[in-house]
Amino acid sequence: MPAAARFCELTFIPLIGKPKTRSKLTDTLNVQEVIFGLNRFWGRFCLPVVVLLIGLGKAPIPTAQAGEKDDVDALLQLENDMAQAWVQRDAQTLVRTLADDFALSGTGDCLIDKEEYVAGLDNPEFRATSATVDDLRIHVYSDASVVTGRAVYRGWFKKGGKYVRRLRFTDTFIRNDGAWKCVARHASGLPPE
Repeated sequence: MPAAARFCELTFIPLIGKPKTRSKLTDTLNVQEVIFGLNRFWGRFCLPVVVLLIGLGKAPIPTAQAGEKDDVDALLQLENDMAQAWVQRDAQTLVRTLADDFALSGTGDCLIDKEEYVAGLDNPEFRATSATVDDLRIHVYSDASVVTGRAVYRGWFKKGGKYVRRLRFTDTFIRNDGAWKCVARHASGLPPE
């Protein structure tokens, strides 16, 4: 099976069956243990931290560097454009946004290049009808940036009907000739809601 087909299968086919979880009682006990541990931690260390902060005065509030807000806005737009490209089957947007040496990794041992990824738009076996990205965290490092977030794709499969596919992703961008290009993406499936 070609790598692009494997990626589409792994990325867009909904998870079947329930994920294995512990009993509710075990989960409740673990949550209670964590809360108890946090309460002990904060009880011991909160007072010295407050005294230290009062002694030092107000800590400076970090501010965005000049131009960083523009970069963040541009990266937000690129993430939304890349998600909508799957709904619109818009190869031009992906070709423009992805670097020539783009690589996608995900679940399993497959690595997909730009050509295979863009070719996945024409796969007649599935169709994305909506795509959203949220919980985005953007870190700009001069001419490089890392964006982490969550994506939800909804659509249908010829063989399986409707699907909802939730992903966690990390995208790495490089600024080249003033334009941001996505050079790498890692995507991992999340269990159904």
